Amino acid sequence: MTASTCGCCAGVEGRTPGAVYNRPGLSTIDYRIGRQADFLASMVAGLTDADRPRLASLTTRDPDDLSIAMLDAWAVAADVLTFYTERLANESYLRTASERISLQELGRLIGYRLRPGVAAETHLAFAIEPPPAVPAAASRDPGSNPRVTPATVALEAGLRVQSIPAPGEQPQTFETIEAIEARPEWNTFAASTTVPAVGIGLDHAHLVGADLNLKPGDAFLLVGHDGAAGSNYLRILASVTTHLDTGRTDVTWSPPLPVLDPFIDPSKPAGAFVMRKRLDVFGHSAPMWLSMSEEFRTKGYPGGDKDDAEWPDFSISPTETAVDVEGSHADIATGSWVVLSNGTSQELWKVEGLSELSRAEFAVSGKVTRLTLSEGENYDDFQLFPRETTVFAVSQPLTIADAPDGSDVTDDVITVDLDVSAMRPGRRLIVRGTTTAGEPHVESVELREVKPVPGGWQIALSKDLATAYRRDSVAVHGNVALATHGETVQQLLGSGQAAAAFQRFTLAHAPLTYLQSSDPSGASAALEVRVNEVRWDEVPTLYGTAPTARDYTVRDDAQGRTYVQFGDGGSGARLPSGSHNVRARYRKGIGAAGNVKPDALAQLLDRPLGVKGVSNPVAATGGVDREAETSARASMPLAVRTLGRAVSLLDYEDYARAFTGVVKADAAVLNLRGGLTIVVTVALTGVPETATADRLEDLGDSLRSHGDPLVQLVVLPGSIDTFRLALKVAVDPAYETKVVLAAVEAALRSAFAFEARALGEPVHRSGVIAMVHGVPGVVAVDIDLLYAGAIPDLVDRLLAKQATVGAGGTAIAAGLLVLDPAPFDTLEAMP
Repeated sequence: MTASTCGCCAGVEGRTPGAVYNRPGLSTIDYRIGRQADFLASMVAGLTDADRPRLASLTTRDPDDLSIAMLDAWAVAADVLTFYTERLANESYLRTASERISLQELGRLIGYRLRPGVAAETHLAFAIEPPPAVPAAASRDPGSNPRVTPATVALEAGLRVQSIPAPGEQPQTFETIEAIEARPEWNTFAASTTVPAVGIGLDHAHLVGADLNLKPGDAFLLVGHDGAAGSNYLRILASVTTHLDTGRTDVTWSPPLPVLDPFIDPSKPAGAFVMRKRLDVFGHSAPMWLSMSEEFRTKGYPGGDKDDAEWPDFSISPTETAVDVEGSHADIATGSWVVLSNGTSQELWKVEGLSELSRAEFAVSGKVTRLTLSEGENYDDFQLFPRETTVFAVSQPLTIADAPDGSDVTDDVITVDLDVSAMRPGRRLIVRGTTTAGEPHVESVELREVKPVPGGWQIALSKDLATAYRRDSVAVHGNVALATHGETVQQLLGSGQAAAAFQRFTLAHAPLTYLQSSDPSGASAALEVRVNEVRWDEVPTLYGTAPTARDYTVRDDAQGRTYVQFGDGGSGARLPSGSHNVRARYRKGIGAAGNVKPDALAQLLDRPLGVKGVSNPVAATGGVDREAETSARASMPLAVRTLGRAVSLLDYEDYARAFTGVVKADAAVLNLRGGLTIVVTVALTGVPETATADRLEDLGDSLRSHGDPLVQLVVLPGSIDTFRLALKVAVDPAYETKVVLAAVEAALRSAFAFEARALGEPVHRSGVIAMVHGVPGVVAVDIDLLYAGAIPDLVDRLLAKQATVGAGGTAIAAGLLVLDPAPFDTLEAMP
């Protein structure tokens, strides 16, 4: 008997519906009862069903047959239907949903909204144009003179500034969120580089001016407070150093002054002079008396005595309390100082009068200038010694400068020369300069108070500077305002209809800006909605709100558009009827794109009178993109467990993890100095170090307001420690060694990266081995080194920092233990 080849006996059993089974913990759900081949086979099998006798005459199973082709088409339709049914089933569960709209809708079922992200913020420094000098003869006719820049400019909130984008970037708009008073002199001012004291030391002085025409060898006179003897000194300059940048001249002398006291009282500064002339007394060049002939000494010179040792009446001047200096010196002024010096003593005198005359004595003759002296002492020490006496004259006054201050600018105090007494507490400033390590640094600070100090003003800050600066490099920007990412827009939403429930209006501009806050989500919308000019309030959900409550909620639709929704009269009030009576004022712009670099914000979109420029010396920070789907899957269960409040220790941890910007959290109860305290350690993302303190403060405030107000709470940033590895890997000969080793490194870096680790999680050697064995092509692994710190070692387990009590009863935060980003100590194939 010949076997049938028509195929009519094929497919006599149905293959659909197939059994659906999914074990727990899968990332996708298998929900299809069959695929195209299964459906086609089942329908073909149905052709031989005894309950369908009329189909028995259809004996062909040829795919080209019209009937079989129709069954094939229905099998394709069934395959498509089951595909989308499976997709709907996957989108119905938190673990398997892949569409953002699915996560949004799942979140709404439990009152959770995907975190929308947060706008970046920065501090803008404005430059104000100084007022021009208006000529006294300027016309007073209306319209004849231009507007004059005011001495003080009021910068209102809402000033727009745009960034200059780098290649591949988009311009970002920021707006100020506070009003400030700006002044031209506050644009930039330096820290004081001098100390408020007279700049005289034992062997040096600091003088005002860089063009004093001083040189080594010049006579330098220091006059005491009142010119009294014992407080005046004449010194010869040993060195002269000119500082053109500061307009100061530094001089040194030798020997040092015997005392310093007369020169350190700032209220009675000592006088300083340079003595421009060094003069000889008339008679200093006379021949020796005893060298003259005896006849001359007895008969040739009046009053001579051959036995005397010196000329008769040999003195510095025949007039009492005067001195005759050789030559004509019209530049010696009455009232100026002169110093008489004989090599062993020096005395300061004031010139009371002067006259020019000719003298012929002591076998010499010539023109002399007679200086009548006063206010000096010990004239007798010089009167009879014209050979030994030198007169320092032509005193040119010098101004003593404050001493240079070489100390670093640190702690919470900055001393400046500029009068900043008009600055009010709470004002923001930007400090920039070079650190003591030689690195440029910029930071924003807050003013606590301003008080006068000798020689300047002291700016006290609300907290210590982040680093120590070199004093001569410090610059302070005073016209500073806080600004956030986003641009304000106005929109007429539409008309209210009292007969309509749950009216909603879509915002035309996207994305809606959210700012950092201390509410449970960590972000609040920069949105204001008014109905009939009355402001309505945003609430997380309309459920449970009063029927008359003027509330609305903000939602996102399937296309990612943002809309506002109002109540139905039962959950929130309905909108009153009116024509175009619903309007919104909000800001657009959000996310990490707003984290622009320093000095990128330089375009003024609004330019008030007097403002000539703007910049952001500090980089914009804090911009966080909207919550990713993977993060939402982890955050939604936390919101259900906490329900917007913190009661248990786990609640504090879950609440913190659901806060915007927080990616990891750990909570512990420690017995600190103040008693039992809940210590919450968090790891942040998208928040730079300079803004960490503010974000931790927001989280702490939120936890206190939604937790037990009587519980002591501390929120700390987690530390990050690293560990190192050395290992050898046996590679299957069928695999390429280089590729396997690269895959091993990639797997380890992924498994022990920041994103994959938890606070306080240890590292086990067995875990490292298991991770390496999971890489295709690895036959065996040998861990040679596993250690943290600088000393290589091989341990079975590395412990991460746990929250604990430190010295003095303070809290120590928990830490993350991650793989060091540096190359492995060893990663090679076994020989």
